[in-house]
Amino acid sequence: MAEAATRPSYQFVDHIPELAAARLQERLSGQILLESRREQRNINPESVIMPLEIDALSTARSVLEAAATYGEASNEYAQRHKGLVLDCQRLVTEWYRKKKPEYFPAVRHMFDAEKQEFFSHGLSIRQMTENALTPITGDAEEEARRLNERVEDATPQLVRGMGATALGIRTISECTDKAITSYESDMQHGKKHQGYRGYVPEIQKVMIRDIRLDTESHDRFEEQIGLPGIYITHEIIQMALRRRGIGAENMNKTELHGAQMLVQDSLLQFAELLDAVATEQWCVNVFMGEVVPDGFVKNYVGFKEEALQRQSELKDIADGVASFTLRLASDDMISGLEAPTMVEEFVKLQLLEIAKGDNTVAEQMFDAATALGLREVTFLESIGEYERAFERMGQVEQAAPGGGFCGAGSCGIVGVSELSGEAGKAHSLGLGSGLMYDTVRSCPGCRRKNVYYDKKGNKACTGCDSAQINGKQKKPTSQVVLAA
Repeated sequence: MAEAATRPSYQFVDHIPELAAARLQERLSGQILLESRREQRNINPESVIMPLEIDALSTARSVLEAAATYGEASNEYAQRHKGLVLDCQRLVTEWYRKKKPEYFPAVRHMFDAEKQEFFSHGLSIRQMTENALTPITGDAEEEARRLNERVEDATPQLVRGMGATALGIRTISECTDKAITSYESDMQHGKKHQGYRGYVPEIQKVMIRDIRLDTESHDRFEEQIGLPGIYITHEIIQMALRRRGIGAENMNKTELHGAQMLVQDSLLQFAELLDAVATEQWCVNVFMGEVVPDGFVKNYVGFKEEALQRQSELKDIADGVASFTLRLASDDMISGLEAPTMVEEFVKLQLLEIAKGDNTVAEQMFDAATALGLREVTFLESIGEYERAFERMGQVEQAAPGGGFCGAGSCGIVGVSELSGEAGKAHSLGLGSGLMYDTVRSCPGCRRKNVYYDKKGNKACTGCDSAQINGKQKKPTSQVVLAA
C-alpha cells in the first residue's frame, strides 16, 4: 500500500476542462488552415506554393542573417550558430542510433513574451508547426499527427496559465501504421527504402518527449528518448499508462500522440516502467526496448551517460554538417527543395565511412546488405585492390538506405577516389579528406560541374579554383571565359 501511495500518477491534459477547451480551439484553427490550403491546391495546384515541410536551410539562413545584421562576433550570431550545430548533432545522432535506443538531452526553447511564442535559436516553433500543416494526399494519419503537434506546441503556455509548472508534459509518438505498411510492402517487393517521413518502421521506433517549464525565465526545456517498438508496442504502452492511472485502452496511436499528459516522473523512469511491463508480457528481459540477457544490470543513469558520450564523439561530424549546410544556404543556385536531400546525402557518406571502420554499427545505421558491402570494400582495400574497392563503395553508397528525411531519388553527391587527379586538385585548393563530388549542380562562378566538398563541409571548384575553406572565401586564381 505504501508503494501505491507514492507511485507517480499521470493525468491527461484534456481532463482539465479549461485546458481542453483552449486546446480544442487550437486544433480547430489548425484544421481550418489545413483545409484552406487543401482547397487552394484543389482549385489551382500550380499557382499555390505550400510552405516547405522540411527546410534544411532555415536555421543556416538565420545564421547568415545574424552575421550580416549583427556581425559574427555578436551574441545573436553565436546563439543561432549554436542552434545550427545542435540541429546537425541531432540529425547525425538519430541516424547513428537509428535502430537502437537513445537518450537526447534537453534543448531550451526561448519564450518571447511579446509574441507569446517559443523560439528555438531564432526560429519560431509555432511557425514550424504551421508550415507543417500542408495537405498530404493518401496519408490522413500523418495530417492528424501534424495537427497534434500544432496543439502540442500551444499546450505548455496553456498549462503555465493554470500554474502547473512543476509537472512535465509528455507526448508519446509511435511509428505510424502507414509508415510500417509502406516499409513492409517496399521490402517485400524489393523496392528502395523511401524515407517514410522520418519514422523508423524497421523497428517501429517510439519517440517520447517531455517538456518542462522554467518558472524564472518562462522558457521551456524539451528532452526525448527513442525506443525500439518491437517489444514496446502500443498495447505495452497502454498497460504502462494504466499503472499510472491513465486509461488509454480505447486510443489508437495517433489519438494517444495528440493526448498530452501531465506527469511527475522522468523520461528514464517511464522507460523503466515500459521495460518492466514488456518483460512481464513477453517473458524476455527487456532494457530500453531491447532484449538483454538474464542478469543484465539495467542501469538507466549509465545509459544516459553513455548516450551523452556517444554524442560528444559525433560532434566533429555534426560540425562538418553545419558547415556544409551553411555553404548551401549561401549558394543561390541551390533551392530549399534540394537542400534537405543534399544534407542527408552528406551525412550518409560520413556515417558510411564510420561504418566501414566499425562494421558492428553498419547494420544499426543502415541494413545487413550495407554491412556486407562494407566488409567487401574493406577486404578489397586490404589486398591493395583500391580501384575495385572504390567502385564497390560507390555501389554500397547508392544502395544504402537514407536516414529517413527524404524520399526516392539522388541528390547527386558521390564519393571521390583519392587516386584520381581531381582529388589531388581539390586537395591543392585546401580541401581535406572525405571528398565528395556534386554531379548535378554547377559552380555559380564558372558554371562548370566541378564542385567538391570535404567532410568538414569546405567547398572548392576545380574549374575556376574558387574555394570556401573554414568560412573564408578564396577567389578564383584563373580567368574563365564562358562560351556564348
